Amino acid sequence: MPLALTPKRYAVIFLAGLVCVTGASLAPGAPAERGESAKAADFATIHDRAATDYMKGELDEALAGFNAAIALNPASALAHYNRGNVYYAKGNYIAAIRDFTEALRISPGLPYANMNRGNALSNLGRLDEALKDLDEAVRLQPTVSDTYFNRAIVHVRRRQLEQALADYETAIGRDSEDQEAAAARQRLVDLLGGARDGGLATVDTAKIATEITHARQVEHLLRLVANTCIAHGDSLEGLKTLALVGKWKPAPGEDLTRRRGGAAQIDGGWTFRDRFGAYALTHSERSQRPPVYVCSLITQPVSSHLFDDVKAGFEARFGVAPHDTPAWPGQQVTRYLLSNGKGSLLTALAFTPKHGALTFRIYFGNP
Repeated sequence: MPLALTPKRYAVIFLAGLVCVTGASLAPGAPAERGESAKAADFATIHDRAATDYMKGELDEALAGFNAAIALNPASALAHYNRGNVYYAKGNYIAAIRDFTEALRISPGLPYANMNRGNALSNLGRLDEALKDLDEAVRLQPTVSDTYFNRAIVHVRRRQLEQALADYETAIGRDSEDQEAAAARQRLVDLLGGARDGGLATVDTAKIATEITHARQVEHLLRLVANTCIAHGDSLEGLKTLALVGKWKPAPGEDLTRRRGGAAQIDGGWTFRDRFGAYALTHSERSQRPPVYVCSLITQPVSSHLFDDVKAGFEARFGVAPHDTPAWPGQQVTRYLLSNGKGSLLTALAFTPKHGALTFRIYFGNP
């Protein structure tokens, strides 16, 4: 089975909610037109609700919604495109390709449809077709870094490593803040080493693809923990604002049962998903004075190899060395003293092999 590389921001949702149905030209007593107007309004409502479900990670609900929207308006390129994104997120690449193809048949040149179909084809190992789609995506969207990023993945799998490097360079040139592209490019450079001098034929491209995916995931995780626990771990209100903007789901009440004594009192928790995995974010306050706030970000699935990459990336990004390695049952733990402008923060990185879970735990105060 071909390696399923995670493409960069494959799922771009466009809402239909402001589909404009003008009634000014309708003559009085024209029920057919009014019926069409109501049908269009129903389509927009159902479509946008499905898009919201998708962005919340509720894929089954999103799929049912887009099915209903397409039943109302089978000629909607947008609905087919967005249902293709849901199928992609569920790993059903064949169904995704079918919907992206239908979207392009109805509306040739629909933004991102060629790119997303190319990503799905790539994950099925249909690399020549994938490259054709991504070439077209670059032609249609020459200023968008994502198209070059995803085409680079196809180049790697086709053993066109110099072309892959060129596309990563272009992606970085199009978006200087694209840290995932920078991380992927650097990992490719490191892995190639001296292979350019006649040794490209022996390069293990499957390994390179895996390592590039790891590099992207490491960068994503480090950016995520920096923007959540490190930046706002001492502020429950700050985390609530992030949760609202990010449409994170509140954790079930039973998971946030208030605990006292030696343990912390949990006062906030959320769950969310993105293209790299599932996450749980919690905020708690220890029962002591002055208070100690604890922010934890947990993600899975994570391999031992990825955990090692995250540790190395964390130390490089924040310029820290291990403080100690406490013995926590069933976990591999390294702790650091991290400065973020609010003082010295005790930060623990823990890996639980049994569950493939990685935990960032940030302490504000004097634990």
